[in-house]
This record gives sequence, structure tokens and C-alpha cells, in this order.
Amino acid sequence: MTWYQILSFFLTNGLRILLGLYFVVNLLEISWYRKRAAALSAGAAACAAVCMMALSCFFVRQTYLVGAETIFLTGMLYCLFAADLRMSLFLTFFYEITAALWEFIISAGLGAVFRSDRFLDEKSAEHLAAVWIVRFLMLGMAFLTRKSSKASLRKNDPQSSRAIAGIALAGFLGVIILSGQKTIAISDDQLTVWVIFALLILAAVLFFNLNRQYEMEKTIARLEKDKNALLARDYQNVRNSYAANAKLFHDFHNHVEALYRYLSKGSTNEAMEYLEALRTPMRGISEAVWTGEKAVDYLINSKIALAASQNIRVNANIEFPRHTNIRSVDLVAIIGNLLDNSIEAADGAEDRLRFINLTIRRINDMLVIKTENGCGSASAAADGDLQTSKTDKALHGWGLKNIRTAAEHYDGTVETEYNEQTFRVVVTLSFEAVEA
Repeated sequence: MTWYQILSFFLTNGLRILLGLYFVVNLLEISWYRKRAAALSAGAAACAAVCMMALSCFFVRQTYLVGAETIFLTGMLYCLFAADLRMSLFLTFFYEITAALWEFIISAGLGAVFRSDRFLDEKSAEHLAAVWIVRFLMLGMAFLTRKSSKASLRKNDPQSSRAIAGIALAGFLGVIILSGQKTIAISDDQLTVWVIFALLILAAVLFFNLNRQYEMEKTIARLEKDKNALLARDYQNVRNSYAANAKLFHDFHNHVEALYRYLSKGSTNEAMEYLEALRTPMRGISEAVWTGEKAVDYLINSKIALAASQNIRVNANIEFPRHTNIRSVDLVAIIGNLLDNSIEAADGAEDRLRFINLTIRRINDMLVIKTENGCGSASAAADGDLQTSKTDKALHGWGLKNIRTAAEHYDGTVETEYNEQTFRVVVTLSFEAVEA
């Protein structure tokens, strides 16, 4: 191999591995910090490319090289991003097949156009040019997905499904078209293999879309179930609170008489203590935050009460728009997870950091939900997803992934920031006004 072939082999394989990491991470919706993840991925891709080059020096067959690269990619996804092992293996396997399929289509297509079999010779400069064309197309796709405001590889975006299906279908049609050309010689066995691979890719796309639709429906069902659990629990709390106050008002004349006796005898301190005891059961209602959404009202008040019981200061500043298309189940999922994570993080912090600031604001047709809380340590927030230590998994610790899932119904974004022992999450939702 000449020097330019060695350099091209290293760069093309490194790019393929790096882009494979990028696409799979986005398809699996893994939380990651771009700068750190990009640096780690680039280093890992370079190491993998060197290993692939070393294997090729021993004249290892291309099939084995693709298999080794699939294992490299799956291992890096598992080690760097803690990705699900089975889905990572599934996606990387079909990513490698798709990349190889398009390298064959472009190579054979250029060979047919220029009437040259050299484009199919893997050791020729012409074949390297075809491979670079595929890499630039892949880079262009990555650039478009990176710049897309709707995150086109995201789970609930129909454009991503159409784009992935379109690429798979175009690959199948490309092989069919090549099977009918007579300009260059392509064996029937080779064409049959690529037709089978193209059909497998189409089947894989269908399976992946069905699987993520199933996961979305399962998430919605879980949110509905836990919303009902929250409503039942918090309704009982409010009912008990009102019952206590009903008893208080019923005995009002008795309390007035008792206070009169204290004050008439000059027992001011005893009167103050008596009044403080009367005020306590009313604070839960007088300090309530009402948004107009019953489920959200119950949720916020119960979380504020939970934080107060753990000596965590909560400052709620809420300006909530009425009559929008934002569903209560999604608000419960977003605000509930944000407050659960904030309470859990602040509970392990020292006294000055035991605080939570909840802000909900409308900006034009956008709803901004922001939480800020103190953290006992940087590691609690550095990975972008706070994992719960509670045993009640049904109502706690869904994490930022479920917040993103709910936010994506409204073309939403989720941004996290950790700075000076304060963890901040900002969720932005687009909404439409609806008639009352």
C-alpha cells in the first residue's frame, strides 16, 4: 500500500467509526456532553482505525474486518455512553451493512458511468475516491442532523423515520438498478448478496420503528399510571388538609374564647403560641401554587411539602398560560422528574446548598420550565442524568431521558448546566393556544 492509501484507509475507517458512534448515540437518545463525548469518541475511533489497519496487514477478509469493527463500535458505545448492549449491537451491525452497501452502490455506479472495473477493486485509487464520496455524504447527513432545530434523529420526529426509511429504500433500488446494467461485470452471486442485505436493512428499519413506537406507547402508559397514582395520593393529602381546617373553623368560637382569656390575663406569649398552632394547618393551602392544571397543582404542592420536611428551601415563581395544548400528563412527567431530581440532589448537600428554585414562565408561544438546586458533589450532576437511590422506582428517578421524551411532543429542548455546586435544568416547550 502506498502512503496515500494508508492515510486514506486510516481516515475513512476512523470517520466511519466516529460517525457510527454519533448516529447510534442520537438514535438511542443517550444523554451526553458534546465536547467531552466528541473528544473521547475521536480518540476511540482513532485507536479502532489503527487496530483495523493492523488487522488488514494480515490480509484478513473484509467480512471479518466489518465484524471486528461492529464489535469495536458496540464496545465503545457500552463503555463511553453506557448504551444498551443489545440495541447497540443491533444498530451498529446494520450501520456497518448500510455503509458497505452504499460503498458498493457508489463504486459500481461510478464504474458503470466511467466504464471502468477499477472502481470495484478495493486496492485502487478509484475505489478510494468512491469511499470518500460515501464519507462526505455521511458527514453531510451528520451536519444536517446536528443543525436541525427539531433534532431529526430524535425518537418522536416523523422526519427521522422517513429519512432512515428513504435511505434504506434508495439502497435497495440502487442494487436493483445495478443488476440490470451491462457496462461492467458484476457476478450474480455478488448482486444476490447485496439484494439480500438491502432487504435485511429494510426489515431492520421496520423493526426499529416498531420497537421505538412500542417503547413510546409503553412510556405513555407508565406516565398515565403514575399520574393517576400522584393524583390519588395528593388528592388524599389535600382532602385531609381541608378536613383539618373544617374542624378548625367549626371550633372557631372556642379558639376565640381561649385567646380572649389569654390576652385578658396578659399572657401574650401563650397567646402567640396558641395562634402559631392555629396557623400551622392552614399554611399548606395559603402557600399553594395554582397553575389551573389540577394534576400539576397537586404535584407541585406535594413536592414543596416533601422538600420542606427535609429542610430544603423552595422558591416557586410561576406564571402559567391557560388553555394550551400541553397535556397534564406531560407536565407531570417533566415537573415531577425535575423536582424529584432536585430534592434528591439537595438532600445530600450542606445547609447553604439545600435550596430549590422552580421557575415557570411564558415567553411568546414558548413555555420555559427551569429548576436550580444545590448539589453536594459535582459527580451528582456531571453525567447529565441524576439516578435515584430510592426504592420506589414508579414515582421517582425517571431521569432526564423521560423529561426529554415528554418535551419532544412539543418540539422541546432540555438543557443542563452544572456550575459552582448548582445544577440547572431548563426545559423549553412550544405550545398552541386552544379554546376553553
